[in-house]
Amino acid sequence: MGVKQKPTQSTQSNGLSQPSEKDREREKRRRAAESNVGKEFQTLDFNSMDISVLRKYARVHKIKTKSKQNKEELAASVSRHFANQTVKELDTITCFLYTAHYKDSVLRLPLHI
Repeated sequence: MGVKQKPTQSTQSNGLSQPSEKDREREKRRRAAESNVGKEFQTLDFNSMDISVLRKYARVHKIKTKSKQNKEELAASVSRHFANQTVKELDTITCFLYTAHYKDSVLRLPLHI
């Protein structure tokens, strides 16, 4: 009247089975995604932008530049500034959702998060 149990096959002596091919692929994709964090915007080529755009970026963000800087120097300083910017994810998501919900409205209230 005893219940027969199916024998379990273990590939290792400690009782843990090796990860399946699917698990290994998932782990490989996860590691690849982690290595790309923060590199999404490094593909911007500031040298291909018009000098008026670079000057406006420098003026809006109050980057100190020489008045007679050539395009390459201006692109380098704008690129450095852009790369050093930190993003407050919660504020960004909040403003995006507000703008998406209210279309053309601009969030004017201070966010105390």
